[in-house]
Amino acid sequence: MASGDKNVTLNRSTFEPVNVYDLRKEMSDLFEKRQKFKKLFHPGSVALIGASNKPGKWGSIILSNLINGGFAGSIYPVNPSESRVQGFEAYQKIADVPEVPDLAVIVVSAVPSIIGECVAKGIQAGVVITAGFAEVGRDGERLQQEMVRQAREGGMILVGPNCNGIMSPPERLHVAMPPIFFPPGSMAVVAQSGNVATSIARRVAKNGFGISCFVSSGNEADLHCEDYYEYLSEDPGTKVILSYIEGFRDGRRFFDMARRVSLKKPIVMLKAGTTRVGARAAKSHTAAMAGAELAFEGASRQVGVVRAKNMNDLANIAAGFLEQPLPSGRRVGIVTAGGGWGVLAADACAEVGLQVSDLPNETIEELDMFLPGWWSRSNPVDLVAGLNPDHLGRSLECLLRCPALDGILLLGIMPALPMKPFAPSAPPEVVEERLRPC
Repeated sequence: MASGDKNVTLNRSTFEPVNVYDLRKEMSDLFEKRQKFKKLFHPGSVALIGASNKPGKWGSIILSNLINGGFAGSIYPVNPSESRVQGFEAYQKIADVPEVPDLAVIVVSAVPSIIGECVAKGIQAGVVITAGFAEVGRDGERLQQEMVRQAREGGMILVGPNCNGIMSPPERLHVAMPPIFFPPGSMAVVAQSGNVATSIARRVAKNGFGISCFVSSGNEADLHCEDYYEYLSEDPGTKVILSYIEGFRDGRRFFDMARRVSLKKPIVMLKAGTTRVGARAAKSHTAAMAGAELAFEGASRQVGVVRAKNMNDLANIAAGFLEQPLPSGRRVGIVTAGGGWGVLAADACAEVGLQVSDLPNETIEELDMFLPGWWSRSNPVDLVAGLNPDHLGRSLECLLRCPALDGILLLGIMPALPMKPFAPSAPPEVVEERLRPC
């Protein structure tokens, strides 16, 4: 259909006109943004502006981490006072670097002018480690706005400022403060606190999983958490997104993006600043504006964001998404070797909206065939500390066949495991071998 000098088509579901040119522009912008993110997390070359030979300085620590992490691309230290930095040829200014680096990491104070130099060089992605911006007051806010203005006018995306850096373990890219090199894996960490991001990633690694992407987003002057979610939703190496949030710059945009992303990959979130005192601390930490807890909880449920209560909860939920199949419904069966665990599990299920379903008569009759006569004859299924090594496996098989259940929880089952007692004289290596996970 023609409308003036523009092509217009109809959206069949709403019969509203859709401007084809606007749609093409949106798709072009999205493609360009993804290309910049590719340079951010998959760079072939990195310039470190403020690189240093002095131990303890940020420019020394981050360059050392980049080198020790095994980055295979080109590294360009920029320091007007040094000819070589940590074994690499140094350059007085970014304009002197012999190629256009994919990524610039900035650890100097004169950030707005440096951004201008990066834009002039043609750099499209940057990480600003430097602090002293919106988190310190109005003067810092004005400085931050000028930095963002220059970057956006020049087509450059920025992480930070006031951040701990980024990591892309599959690329062996470690431009961050912590001297920790996480193994590559399927979990991405996006956090408004660098220390919290590191703690989350360490818990993930301790649980035996790896990291696909690590972002300390800092003040989020340019890129916000939802921008990283959008990128990670299309990243084939990321299966689960773990996030720590203190507040939002644009709440509507955040939740709109979270809704779209959660249809593709789970977002597991730890939200801070839920009290008045915490919200005040968030403002001074990363200049984040924390919202009302009830409103946030309601919005999270609507868009599919999964809330975690603490860091351990965050890591455990993410592990569940990665390793466990999603149940087809809310009906849960519980198997324990002692009644107390069944009570605790039933309470926990009720609190999160899971249904501890009644067992059908045929399931109870099947369990009656081998469980002791004094078993609970209900859900939770209490094995009453039975010592028969077959009871746990047979009960589990029975409940897996039960049409009234969508999933099964096993808790406190150690007494029911088929394990012979240790002899008092058993050496430590024998005990260790018996207790080693299969």
